[in-house]
Amino acid sequence: GYCIILVLETMKTYSLEDGLTEDALVTKLRTSRYHHLFLHTSLRQNTSGTTRWGEYGAGGLLWGECSARHFEWFEGDPVTELLLKVKELYGLENEVTFRNVTVSYDYRPRPLHLGTATQIGAIPTEGIPCLLKVLLPSNCTGLPILYVRDLLLNPPAYEIASTIQATCKLMSNVTCSIPEFTSVAPAKLVKLLELREANHIEFCRIKNVLDEILHMYGNSELNEILKLLIDATWVATGLKIDFETLVKECRLASVRIGEMISLEGESDQKISSYDNIPSDFFEDMESPWKGRVKRIHIEAEIAEVEMAAGALSLAVTEDFLPIISRIKASTAPFGGPKGEILYAKGTCIAGSIIEMLDNIGCLGIVSTHLHGIFSLPLNIKNTVYKAMGTEYVDGQTIPTWKLIDGICRESLAFETAKREGVPETIIQRAEDLYLSVYTKENSSKIVHAKGRFHSETRTDGSEEAHPNLSKTMVGSVHYEIKSEKKMEVSQKEIERAINVICQKKLSEFNKQENTSEHAVVNCVMIAAREQPPPSIIGTSCIYVMLRPDKKLYIGQTDDLDGRIRTHRAKEGMQSASFLYFAVPGKSIACQLETLLINQLYSQG
Repeated sequence: GYCIILVLETMKTYSLEDGLTEDALVTKLRTSRYHHLFLHTSLRQNTSGTTRWGEYGAGGLLWGECSARHFEWFEGDPVTELLLKVKELYGLENEVTFRNVTVSYDYRPRPLHLGTATQIGAIPTEGIPCLLKVLLPSNCTGLPILYVRDLLLNPPAYEIASTIQATCKLMSNVTCSIPEFTSVAPAKLVKLLELREANHIEFCRIKNVLDEILHMYGNSELNEILKLLIDATWVATGLKIDFETLVKECRLASVRIGEMISLEGESDQKISSYDNIPSDFFEDMESPWKGRVKRIHIEAEIAEVEMAAGALSLAVTEDFLPIISRIKASTAPFGGPKGEILYAKGTCIAGSIIEMLDNIGCLGIVSTHLHGIFSLPLNIKNTVYKAMGTEYVDGQTIPTWKLIDGICRESLAFETAKREGVPETIIQRAEDLYLSVYTKENSSKIVHAKGRFHSETRTDGSEEAHPNLSKTMVGSVHYEIKSEKKMEVSQKEIERAINVICQKKLSEFNKQENTSEHAVVNCVMIAAREQPPPSIIGTSCIYVMLRPDKKLYIGQTDDLDGRIRTHRAKEGMQSASFLYFAVPGKSIACQLETLLINQLYSQG
């Protein structure tokens, strides 16, 4: 049969698969992502004895696949010569070693035939639905899909296949919340670490993986699943790792990363703030790096930045503010500030460019909002000023859409705002502000917006007002619990209140259904970065979202996983945790949802 050698330069590993049929080899080439293809000269030998490979029968399918790609011939010992070529391609020293991660075991089933793989949609084929898109949920993308596809195309040995099946069976029966199972491309990660280019985000992802392993290890339901995954991981990576060693190293690495980087919710570094400098300036300068690494490791750098911020504030106070004061002291003909310090330099650069274009005789049109350019003493001979014509009708400035000689002196900002639907109260206030700044009459009147607002009260007693937006969702309506009591609501208190409120209703339901089941509400906690177990898929549930802002959000759904993803996709809700319990059907779920909304307040 045929042999294929796969070399991964980033991981410094190689694996070898032998005894493959031509069909299996072509399937592998079509599904493997590779940058370089090398063919051994032994492939040229075929049954006809000719060196023109693929011309007579044997090798025809493989030759057709390879000839459509760029490849190079090589000879000698396949493994040795191929590794030498990889080192040459990537500029590696000869001393660099590659680890053999070949998984060698007997009685492995044959890979799928190319025809079978294409007909069932395991390989993307025009006109045939993709099998994996049918089998897997829509939110399953990337590495998990590639892994499952490889299992289909290259079935593992019976022992490993049985282990994977046992893992799936256990997973489908767990009742506790499960980790998010962060997927990280190892090759990319190793490259970033080698080049010392891994940033705060990458280290957070590494820590997520480590913590998820530790979470499974510490949970009685998930511990057995983690043990079973060890063998499947060995087959996928070629790395044979002792279970206890894996857990120990994960714990050490997680602690080490946690000692170095700032995790979500931690904040030991504040953005600089000075009254005479816009806060956006410091936000732009410091937010990309502050809060990434713990302060204890960058004390000197933070001190240097704080000194620079103080020096900048002092310079602005001593050198810049007096200039502004002098400018404001002198007024323009229309009563406004004579100088526009923010635009002065930009205006002068624009004027200089226009002079240069005029001097070389360039043909073109310059359109600008820098009206100060018309006051500059420009040395121009060929340039003419044009403007759009306007007329004043019924108290409004109306454009004529005609080009006329002269300089534009009017602004259509207020008219445009009205046309685009900006509320009249806002436009009126803008006009007042304009009059107060740009005319001598400082007689602006304050207009209060009379929009519809409502106040949402947090469980810690504070309030925030926002527009009363209607929430319309098919199949269910969600409500936010309002409480005027200043308090921190614990998970246990919420569970107790849910039990008190719902048990009576569930007991009545059981009597109606003639069931002898005792009405018990089993609440399950889903912490941040966790998801509900697969066993809850398609089951009617009541859930309470414990929002980071201390509010409670009540809902019911038949798709808890999807609903949680939707909530966490919203800004500020990524770390929200949930309490949920299953109920026997959509009807009772709607009733209990309404009951909780109405009665949680009376339970405190």
